[in-house]
Amino acid sequence: MQERSSSGSSRGVDAIYGELRDRICLLRYPPGAMLSENALADEFGVSRTPIRQALQRLTFEGLVVSRHGVGTMVTTVDLQYLKEVYALRLKLIDIIGEMAPGHVTEDDLELLAELAEAARAVRDARAPEQLARVYHRFNDELSRAIGNQPLREIADRLFYQTTRVWLQLLPEMVWEDEVDYVVDEIESVLQALQREDMRAVAGVRRNHMVMCLGRINSYLEGPILALA
Repeated sequence: MQERSSSGSSRGVDAIYGELRDRICLLRYPPGAMLSENALADEFGVSRTPIRQALQRLTFEGLVVSRHGVGTMVTTVDLQYLKEVYALRLKLIDIIGEMAPGHVTEDDLELLAELAEAARAVRDARAPEQLARVYHRFNDELSRAIGNQPLREIADRLFYQTTRVWLQLLPEMVWEDEVDYVVDEIESVLQALQREDMRAVAGVRRNHMVMCLGRINSYLEGPILALA
């Protein structure tokens, strides 16, 4: 039996939070799923305190909601709220393009190239979750290139608020095209980062987000965001 931590270190809470966020955003925990503090504490081998801290962070980010007498559940996607988040993400991209880049190493660039290859590798497997995992890692690596920490944190939080929608619709979309879009975005961002050109990075992300929204709109009842 694993020894339980009385409170959980900060690093432990971060790891639990990251794992739970991944499960939610990869639809392992679908919208409406109930999350038990006791069950999670048993699974992670900790007390309920770090579980509660991780769930509080997820509540702040809008991924779970706690209801008195009911418990903690994964939020459903509110289309009006989603529209507002996407609109804000597009504005933030413009700001990111005006910022000086953060420190990007050769190892970072090499990892982006590996992620592009990883995206290609799931083409034949037709595995939406694997493609989403690659895209999440791409976003995490790209966040390192944002030189302003508060902006990086906000952009990252908004990304994870919206990524579930694409994954939910992915099985209905043209699989080969979606793989190609992911590969193209990663490779285009890689080329821009090699030049340390954050305006180009922002342009690539904006173009791909707008195109993705256009595809999402066609699979939903009415557009979630009017595109200019």
